[in-house]
Amino acid sequence: MSRRRVSLLALFLTVFGTIVFIVHEGRDAGHLKSVDNWIGTTEPEIKVESHPCTEQLRWLEAYQFSYPIKYVSRDIIAIPSAKHERPSLSIVDEPLFEDFTTIDLAKSTTVDIPKCLPPVHLEVPNVNLSRVDASNMIFGIQTTMGRLKETVKHMARWLPHTNARLFAIVIEIEEKVADTKEMAKLEKEFHDQDMKVSIIHPVRPKDSFAQRYFSLVNVMYAARNDKTEWVVLIDDDTFFPSMHDLQNLLSRYASSKEQYIGSLSEDWWAVNNYGLMGFGGAGIMISLPLAKVIDDHTDECKEHLRTTAGDITVMDCIYRFSSTKLTHVPSLHQVDMHGDLSGFYESGREMISLHHWKAGFKLEIEKMHLVADICDSCFLQRWQFGKDTILSNGFSIAHYPNGHLWSSGLRGGKVQKINLQEMEHTWGDNIKVLHSLAPLRDKTNARDKVAYKLLDSGKVDGMVRQVYFREGGGKDMDTVMVLNWRAGEAKKEGEFGT
Repeated sequence: MSRRRVSLLALFLTVFGTIVFIVHEGRDAGHLKSVDNWIGTTEPEIKVESHPCTEQLRWLEAYQFSYPIKYVSRDIIAIPSAKHERPSLSIVDEPLFEDFTTIDLAKSTTVDIPKCLPPVHLEVPNVNLSRVDASNMIFGIQTTMGRLKETVKHMARWLPHTNARLFAIVIEIEEKVADTKEMAKLEKEFHDQDMKVSIIHPVRPKDSFAQRYFSLVNVMYAARNDKTEWVVLIDDDTFFPSMHDLQNLLSRYASSKEQYIGSLSEDWWAVNNYGLMGFGGAGIMISLPLAKVIDDHTDECKEHLRTTAGDITVMDCIYRFSSTKLTHVPSLHQVDMHGDLSGFYESGREMISLHHWKAGFKLEIEKMHLVADICDSCFLQRWQFGKDTILSNGFSIAHYPNGHLWSSGLRGGKVQKINLQEMEHTWGDNIKVLHSLAPLRDKTNARDKVAYKLLDSGKVDGMVRQVYFREGGGKDMDTVMVLNWRAGEAKKEGEFGT
């Protein structure tokens, strides 16, 4: 072949290859962009200047750690975002912590820290919110005296100072009436914390579990006043992280019309077997006009039940005597998964209600939620620091030693970023959750994710101190990470990070 033909062939192949690349790049540009947005990608980390400092750590003695331990801390200033938004994930282009310091309180409780970072400013939806007026709501639960006593400290996180009322139908145990004096004593405990709680006996002594639950609608409807718009059925382990968010949710719906608002179970089996209904643990919001329909048909609905479940009985009554159907709100959570629920709590998704945190995957919700006193909806909000650390506020600090990168196991050792918009499937049961929790990703193995779980939190000098902890193993020391949260003011344009 002549040199001229070789040159022409080379030119043709170059042009052809360029065209193919451009077409392919154009076709896949959106995909590549979405991959880059998977959260492994950040701008280069900002170098934050550290300085030596001294910390008084006598307060750590109460935890009786096995010293020496690895220790690190950081102050956080929560500032309101301009649009008061709560993104699923916010990226901070700097590390959360500098190097760990090995400490031993047996030697000294005054510790010199070689590298301390300045406070980091994190955007949250709001800080220093005024008290919410929820006088338009009446809550109702039915439970035992023992469980209600255990619930006081948890309700104290969301119910006080709201003007919302709550009626609790109680028994001692099934077929045993609660002691009236004990009921009055417990009611006073609620009142002393400014919770407008009324503890009452069942409407009829013979009422079954489902009938007691159903009769809550009658009790709340009878207690309505000119401010009441909603009656809300909950379980004794239903938790509302932000009453502001709950009020904002209900403000989207006309309370003057029949409204049936709630959430399906995360488990499709439960939905398929029980129906398209509001599951009680997530909270069931019923407008007054619909509550009247239920109240008017109490005799037909309360007798000859087809089930022992109260929330099903309420659904049956609504669907039998009203054309109103469920308004499904995914941010209300029944939490019907079992096992390790870390992936759920680390998802960054909106959580207007939570449930089932007392049993199974037990949580000290009152400690987790304390940071809400600084920044309300920032509870369980997520931030990514650099390329290797995720803070799920009030639950965990997760470190990814490989910087969000792992081997996908594909031929050629292809590396892919972890998609943090997908919920990590950490729970044990293989239930169908496509309708509720998807998109999902597989559980991250222990080599690629090291989690430090919230151990405790408390208020100190106007701030909230969070203690995150991971137990060492073998020759590894226990690790303590401390975050000190305080409220700040909105930052000026151009300010970011520290």
